Amino acid sequence: MIFDGVELIQVASVIKPHGLKGHLSIKLIENFSEEIFEINKPVFLLIEGIPVPFFIQEIKNAANIVLKLQFIDSEEQAQKYSNIDILVKPEDLPITNKADSENEFADLEGFEVFDEIFGFIGKIILFNEIPGNIVFETEFKGKNIIIPWNEDIIKTIDYDNQKIIIVAPEGLIQLYLE
Repeated sequence: MIFDGVELIQVASVIKPHGLKGHLSIKLIENFSEEIFEINKPVFLLIEGIPVPFFIQEIKNAANIVLKLQFIDSEEQAQKYSNIDILVKPEDLPITNKADSENEFADLEGFEVFDEIFGFIGKIILFNEIPGNIVFETEFKGKNIIIPWNEDIIKTIDYDNQKIIIVAPEGLIQLYLE
């Protein structure tokens, strides 16, 4: 979703109103933390396909993160925003320590990757951290294959034999090999 020439990134969704004064209970997307949110910084609610900016007035931690946004002042108003996506500008994402994320996966570089259907699809040559999505690359038959690092895809990591078993989404590997 583009706003003011910038591609926005979805980081959360509104679950439901919280309390009587317009607070919103939200659920973060995996790989994001509440550090994304800062008072007086804008977030964008995707309303009827259009990103609408709202400034954060208050942040609370309850069972979920709770945000109070400017101009949403009652439970009735907050109810209108249930099940709405929350987006931010990439420059508003906190800077992660790249060295820490590289070290986290450095031990897995060189591991052989086997898909349950295709079998061997190469060794891991690189990890990339895209906001909200970590991917790894293998090289197979002279082509790079990019696979999301996701618990639904990664089935087994065998550290002793340096092998990873995956179940790639249908069509993903074929896309790179054609």
